[in-house]
Amino acid sequence: MAVEALKIIRDGEEEGRKLLEEAKASVASILKDADEEVKRPKEKAREEEKSIASEISAKYIQEGKEEEAAILKTAEVEVKELKSATELTIDSAVNVVLEKILGVR
Repeated sequence: MAVEALKIIRDGEEEGRKLLEEAKASVASILKDADEEVKRPKEKAREEEKSIASEISAKYIQEGKEEEAAILKTAEVEVKELKSATELTIDSAVNVVLEKILGVR
């Protein structure tokens, strides 16, 4: 009877070790799966972040090009006006000089 009781105890201990090993393996598997579950949303968030950053960058690049074009157009108009005014001033100055040199009015 004592031998039988010891055998039952040993079998119980062995069963306990097996259950413990299975539990450890199960926990490791659950932790691995949980880690993968956490990684997926993080990776998706990174991809969305890159996409949004690209969209924002493209938007501001386009706005910058439009602003550049508007500034260049305004500058070209101003240059033409200044050139015209300068040509008129030069013509007047030449006429004044010629009148002084030639004594003609």
